[in-house]
This record gives sequence, C-alpha cells and structure tokens, in this order.
Amino acid sequence: MYERAVATRVTDDLPTADPRVAQGGVGVRRGGPPFLRNAYALVLNTGISGALGLAYWILAAHYYDDSDVGRGSAAISALMLLTGLVSVNFAGTLNRFIPEAGKRTFTVVALVYVVTSAAVVVLAVALLFALHTLGGPAYDILREPDTRVWFIAAAVAASVITVQDSVLTGLRAAVWVPVWNAAFAVAKLVLLVVLAESMPRSGVFFSWIVPMIIVMFPVNLLIFGTLLPRHVRRSTVETELTVSQTGRFFAADYLGSLFLYGIMFLVPILVAVRVEPHTYAYFFLVWSVATMMNLVAVNMATSMAVEGVCDPSSLAGDCRSALTRALGLLMIGVVGIGLAAPYSLGLLGTGYLDAVPLLQLLALASLPSAVVDIYLGTLRARTKRRRIIAVQSLRAVAVLGLVVALQHYHQFFLHFGDPRLTAVGAAVLLGQLIAMLAVLPELGQLLGWRRRYTPPIADGGETVCP
Repeated sequence: MYERAVATRVTDDLPTADPRVAQGGVGVRRGGPPFLRNAYALVLNTGISGALGLAYWILAAHYYDDSDVGRGSAAISALMLLTGLVSVNFAGTLNRFIPEAGKRTFTVVALVYVVTSAAVVVLAVALLFALHTLGGPAYDILREPDTRVWFIAAAVAASVITVQDSVLTGLRAAVWVPVWNAAFAVAKLVLLVVLAESMPRSGVFFSWIVPMIIVMFPVNLLIFGTLLPRHVRRSTVETELTVSQTGRFFAADYLGSLFLYGIMFLVPILVAVRVEPHTYAYFFLVWSVATMMNLVAVNMATSMAVEGVCDPSSLAGDCRSALTRALGLLMIGVVGIGLAAPYSLGLLGTGYLDAVPLLQLLALASLPSAVVDIYLGTLRARTKRRRIIAVQSLRAVAVLGLVVALQHYHQFFLHFGDPRLTAVGAAVLLGQLIAMLAVLPELGQLLGWRRRYTPPIADGGETVCP
C-alpha cells in the first residue's frame, strides 16, 4: 500500500504524509478517488444491511410473538453493548495507523484481535452476571445456562467481526465489507424462518449469532491470507511510530468512542430494563433503523479520516464532500420515513404503531449526528486527541442525561405513541442538536466558512498511501 513515508508532524507528535509530493515530486491530490470509492462501499454496506435488516425484523414480527422478538432483541442489544465497549473502540486507531504501520501491520492487527477477544470474554461473563441480577424480563433467555455459553462465543465473534471491518477500511479494501455483510444478513433471514417452529422462544437470538460465527472465518482468511501479505509486500518504509504515540491516540480515541457507542448501545439497555418484552420489540426495530441511518455519516467519516492521513491537503475538500453527500442521503431518508412510518409500522402489527413518533424523531436526529460524526473524522485525521474526547463526552452526556431525565417526565408525551418510547426519541434529538451546535464553529473554520484551513506541510518526501 505504501511507497515511502515521511516523518512530519500534524499534532501531538504524530506523523503524517507530505501533501505536496506524490509521484515524481509533483503535487497530486491522492485522497479523492480512494475516499469516494471506500466511502461509497461503506455506505452501500449500510444500505444493504439496512434493507436486509428491516426485512429481518419484518419476518421476525410475522413468525414470532412480540414478546419473543423483544427477548431476542434484548439479548442482541446486550451483545452489541459488549462490542461497543471493546472492539468498536479500536476502529479509529486502526483506521488512523494502518496506513502508516508498514511491515508491522500484520503484528498490529493480530494483537488487536487477541486483546479484544480476551477482553470481551471477561466483560461477557460480567454482563451476564449483572443482567441475571438486575435485568428485567426482557433478558430471560440470557438466564438460561446453554444460552449463556452461546452468548460468550457470539461476543467473541462479534468482536472479531467489528475489528475486521476496520481492518478492511484501513487497508483501503472496504469494497469487501458489503459483500460479507450481505452474506451475513441473508443467512440471518433464512435461519430466522427455519427456527420459527423449533425454537420460537430463542430463534431470533440464534438466527443472529450462528451466521455471524460462521461468516467470520472466510473473511479473516481473506484478510490474513491475501490482503495483509499484499499490504506488507508493498510497504517499503514505514513512518516512525512509537508505542507511546499510538497508545496516547488510542487512549483518547477509545474514551471518545466509548462515549459515542455508549449512546448507540447503552440507550437500548436503559430502555430494556424499563419496559415489557413486547414493547422492547417495537423499540428495537426502530432503533435498528435509526442506527443504520447514523452509520451513513460514520462510514463517510471513516473513509475521510483514512485519506486525510494519506493526504492532509485533501481533508477540507473531502470533509465538504462527505458532509454534502451524507446530509443529502439522510434528508431523503428523513422525509421518506416521516411519511411512510405510520403505514409501514402498521403492517407489522398495531402495537408497532406506538413507535411511530420514536422513529420519526430518531430519523430527524440523524442529521445533527451526521455533522458531528464527520467533524470527528477530521479530528482523527489530524490526531486531535483532547478535542475528540471533549466532543464525544459532550454528546454522550447530553443524550444519555436527557434520556434518563425525560423517562421520568414521559407524561408530557402521552398523546404521541408510547410516551416512554417517544421520550427517548426527543432526548436523542435534543442531545444531538446540542453537540452539533458545539462543533459548528470549528467545522466552519475547516471548511473555509470563517477562515481558510491550512494543512500541515512537510519538508519533502512521498505520500504514505499509493
């Protein structure tokens, strides 16, 4: 992947590439095409996963009782929480440093796999104990001994799968992400229907985890058998990265990501312990749709950050492009969901109509969330550790604090579906708006709204990425 690297500095003593020198010393903008190719691949993955995921929950509502769907989705949300606590938080670091790891990339990736897998096993055991003691009826299937063993195995698989997506993106091979995710989603659909008669109580959970465990093997065979060796062969000189430099960035990005995924994965847990299993079924379907919408901007930001490391001079342009495309796609989604939600959810059953306001509010919240996520991508490309923590913590505190607060005042939403669910949607929207208003001034500077952003310039050398 690399030709040569230079030891210039962006911020906080971390190296980046010389934006002026590409081939033969002539400045060429290298970030654009790879940025769009990988960004569109990740967005395509989101679209495919979203469409197939929606089909999955439609079939679940048709073949399973609402309470069984609620129990299965509660177990899945617990699994996602573990993934967020461990593996997802390595994504920013892998995306930031794989383009500069050179011949040490294989070791870096293998070490992340081992560390995340070990950590997730410990946390899975602790979470099962906590849910057995404190969880509501929505977590009944996780109190069964056989299911607990499967849950721990699934937690490791989810950890590996989450890391492998980041590895593919960092290797600039994100075109493979929608391929395996589509295979996983189709396998889930098939198994969901097959298990409906034989395992009505836990079929939703097992239809999710069994394909996940199976699919991860061919994907990692591709990574370790083909992509990583090719990446190492093409690397001639890697940038001088030290353990302390990488560790400082990881610590900051991990803490920042912990706040981000606290919103994504902790909010469902807070809801699950407060509502009945059938109500949680309504919530989780809507939350899954909203999560897919949020991933549009997250994926744009991820690709942008990788290319921003390779060519800092492209960062402002790529940021503008990512922001325009993400908001354009999401606006279409917001309008479509706003109009179709009362009809589409009604087709699943009358109970799902209680979640219509929640879906509309969460769809609207994806717009300010997109602005914040793309801004965070620029911070990762520039290694702004403290700013990452500040923005992520502000957003997490705002959203989670408002979710808890408005749950106590849900009576204000009595005329809007299920007031407990609508209160969650209002809290998420307000929290995302607060975070967006906080980042707009600096984002405006980067995009030239207030003053033109000047990327760091090195004294010479060649780009890190081909």
